[in-house]
Amino acid sequence: MINDKSFNSILLAAIVITALLLASVHFFPKKRLVLVPNGQGALLLLTEQLPDGTISSEWTKDSHTAWKCNYPENFQGNYFPCGWTIDVSTSGVKGADLSQYEHMNIKLNYSGNANKVRIAIRNFNPDYSSTKDANSTKFNAVQLHTKELNKEIRIDMSAFAASDWWLTQYNIPLSDAAPELNNAMVVTIDFGEPEKPGTHTFELEKLEFTGEWVRAEDWYLAIICLWMLGIFIYSIRRLIQLNAQTEHDTKVINQLSNSNEELKEETSKFRRLSTVDPLTQLYNRFGIDQIIASLAGNGYLQAPTTPKYSLLVVDIDHFKRINDQRGHDTGDVVLQHVAKVIQTHLRAGDYVGRWGGEEFIVIMPGASKKTAMAMAEMVREAIFSAELDPQKPITVSASFGVSERQPEEDFATCFKRADDALFKAKAQGRNCCVYAEEQV
Repeated sequence: MINDKSFNSILLAAIVITALLLASVHFFPKKRLVLVPNGQGALLLLTEQLPDGTISSEWTKDSHTAWKCNYPENFQGNYFPCGWTIDVSTSGVKGADLSQYEHMNIKLNYSGNANKVRIAIRNFNPDYSSTKDANSTKFNAVQLHTKELNKEIRIDMSAFAASDWWLTQYNIPLSDAAPELNNAMVVTIDFGEPEKPGTHTFELEKLEFTGEWVRAEDWYLAIICLWMLGIFIYSIRRLIQLNAQTEHDTKVINQLSNSNEELKEETSKFRRLSTVDPLTQLYNRFGIDQIIASLAGNGYLQAPTTPKYSLLVVDIDHFKRINDQRGHDTGDVVLQHVAKVIQTHLRAGDYVGRWGGEEFIVIMPGASKKTAMAMAEMVREAIFSAELDPQKPITVSASFGVSERQPEEDFATCFKRADDALFKAKAQGRNCCVYAEEQV
């Protein structure tokens, strides 16, 4: 696994390399297609014999890069036959892909009284072009003002547009009306519109197309893709490592969890043994103390005003006599019977425990005096009315001391008042419920 130091070193190196790659795009050599001078392709001149016996245009240099046009006074027609052409095709249907270039660089020297010169690129598209009709190749053109000539100029290839007359003549739909330069057949220089009579001389010193071997946006996109690929590979590798680590950690956690569950079971077992009375299965004195501590820790039993609670202190009447006359086995049955009756009548959230010997305590959170007294009477009646040992019937009763927590009263004081009330219940003849006196 790569540590943090190694990862930081690799990341720093990647950033430096990325910066160099971003800057390097500006130093790439240009892609060039040179047509003039010394370029490949047949050089042609459009010329015709005029009615007066003269010719419309002629070469003025053997290199076929200079020519002149003689525009007569009495010329009749829309297009004067004077045009220079270079053929860049390799067959009747295969030409040069000029769409990969961004600029045309041209130096054309001109002398004459014309206002504009036209540069056209014919593009072959089998959807509407035919080898039988040379004029069916799409006519993409740009107009140059003669004032721009006699110096080298750069023309954006985006400046070329399909000519309206050609689109109309061949009924080209709008979907195919955009300029096309991906299969150029010829490049032409002419006037394109009637000019003033006179002599027009041309000399083409330079004609080339330039572009980038790799466009800056493509280069940047490639760098982004490389970063994304690197991040993807790193993420997958990291994910595999984390998955392996997770499996290992999960195995360790499961082992610890199993050990922890075993410890919890043992702890729960010993906690139950330490807090539960084995005979009645109620909380023992220690268990009740734990409940009191827990409620007090939450502020429940010590809040100055709220919430309220009530206590029931229960004592089985004449329990010693039962043990003496019927034996301790019967006494145990009586204890279990009373515990079961109390549990049966408890509300959800109430607590009951064996406080000691034949005495029980019930904690009733949220219970008022009325609720506590009603509960005490209900439990007392249930204990007294139950029939134990039908073979040898025995009457069991219990006395109850009931108290409701007063404001600012702690648990010990509330319990003391309930215990005093129990003592009064015993004094009044047992098998009754007495509510504790409130403190003054």
